[in-house]
Amino acid sequence: MGLSTTFTVSTPTDLEIAVERMFDAPSDLVFDCYTKPELVRRWLTGPGEWTLPTCEIDLRPGGTYRYVWAGPEGESMGMTGTFHEIEPTSRLSSTEVFDDDFGMGKMLVTSLFQPQGDRTRLSQTILFESKGQRDAAVATGMSDGMGMSFESLDALLAEVRPS
Repeated sequence: MGLSTTFTVSTPTDLEIAVERMFDAPSDLVFDCYTKPELVRRWLTGPGEWTLPTCEIDLRPGGTYRYVWAGPEGESMGMTGTFHEIEPTSRLSSTEVFDDDFGMGKMLVTSLFQPQGDRTRLSQTILFESKGQRDAAVATGMSDGMGMSFESLDALLAEVRPS
């Protein structure tokens, strides 16, 4: 699993957070795990006993997505997004906003799925409207949550990856 644990988060500008993560699976499979509701529900669950009961994805430019997470004690957290660019197996670009703002506002998220042999380098750039919103995102502990989600994605990829 060597490279599958590579995960970096940086703030290259006052408006951006950059994330890189290597996965031990081909780019088409990693892309599918980001875009097919039946797969997204299985890894984008959050910590502990949280689940993702609402996962709606209309994968087309101008199409929307809706995620609502549910916690073990009745908590919920929702997010809505709109797709701007879709290049199957290689690129997704969308705006997203949480129902509860958390001070982050609307974000533009660009995800690149770059083949590296039989592995995939995921490079994400999250662009905020202001430095304060970027800093609010950093303060939420989002990198910890992303790390947990990526570990869940690793497990799913190992399960569904062709032999």
